[in-house]
Amino acid sequence: MSFLLLTPVAVVAACAPDGERVAPTSPAATPTVAAEGGLGAVGTAAASTPPEIPDSGDVFGPTGQRWPSRTPRAYDAFDASVECDCTWEAIAAAIVAVDRAAPDGSARVLVRPGRLSGNGAGSTSEPVLSQVGRDGRASRVLVIPRDGTESVTIDSSLRMDAVVGVAFAGFWTFPKSIVLTSTRDFAWAWSKGQAFNITSGDSGPTEGTEFVECVTPEAAAGDADTWAFRTGSNAFRDIAVRGCYLAPTYKGEDSSAHCDTLQLSGNADMDGLLVEGTVLFSSTNAGFIPTADASGIVFDRTLLVGGDRMLERYPLPDGANAFTSGQPAAVNAAKSTDQMSAKDSIFIGRVRGTFSLAENTTVSASEPPAAINGSFQSDPSLGDVDSSWLQEKAPMPTDDRLRGIWRLR
Repeated sequence: MSFLLLTPVAVVAACAPDGERVAPTSPAATPTVAAEGGLGAVGTAAASTPPEIPDSGDVFGPTGQRWPSRTPRAYDAFDASVECDCTWEAIAAAIVAVDRAAPDGSARVLVRPGRLSGNGAGSTSEPVLSQVGRDGRASRVLVIPRDGTESVTIDSSLRMDAVVGVAFAGFWTFPKSIVLTSTRDFAWAWSKGQAFNITSGDSGPTEGTEFVECVTPEAAAGDADTWAFRTGSNAFRDIAVRGCYLAPTYKGEDSSAHCDTLQLSGNADMDGLLVEGTVLFSSTNAGFIPTADASGIVFDRTLLVGGDRMLERYPLPDGANAFTSGQPAAVNAAKSTDQMSAKDSIFIGRVRGTFSLAENTTVSASEPPAAINGSFQSDPSLGDVDSSWLQEKAPMPTDDRLRGIWRLR
């Protein structure tokens, strides 16, 4: 028999074939009949031995130890698991199939090797997946490449719109990008890409969305921010950036653009942004800049490298602006009074704004920024850190390193 879609599904782009553990809720059962459209049989899956992931030590950025919240690990037991062809149509059908087979249980989709395409990562680009998944699941549906990271390639930038209750892990988009619009209870994890962006578009607010160990390893030349989180016609709430790595973007010498590494913008409300275990290198103007409508921004055990220290790893390319408006700030929030909190973090370069809370956080400035609760510690020697210090604290995420720590099962 065929599985019917639980929600309207729009799948547009073509494809050429080529956090914590969640226990299953039911014992082994006879597999259901395969869905049509490139799917195998839907059935249960026994747990397998977890892969050995090398210990990265006490570092910022990806370690292979962070996983999307509310999402079973790839090696857990599953109430519903299915293989599917490497097409967006098959992936959408597989998500619906496992959700129907285990509406209250753990569910997994294994994508066979191949190549996926997209239609661009603009906020109005045609989405590759739209209106897929549903609210109310006990855990997210996990979607991973069956044969591990890099076994599925993505050859163009892409957008996902209004995808709900799903976590994708192990899909690399580099040197292309992804934008998530109006996603809810969603994660994109263990991914190397040029940009990971969020927009709250016409389909509704963006809520409960995570980027987990997503890596932009190479500096870019241009006028765009490295990553950008924007509100369009709707708000965003409860966004997380966990264990990520963001290289800078350097604008041209004649450019008037304001170039930041992670920028928040838009007029709708933004409530709740967690930046945890992440390293962020400042772009020409700043590392991080919020909008006036943002609240609940928390830096937790995060390293921001501004001033001129990012040049130790990312020298200015020929033709780049030589910081004519001053050295890049780590945080540029001059008018902020209670938007941001910091815990167990390090900021190198200027930090502008008054924080709501500062706890066990060190800045390179001899005169630390103000905090309503707690206080910052000052360590001017941070203004002289070199490439060796950066490598110790935030190892360069080479492909070999990522292959070693991103072992799905």
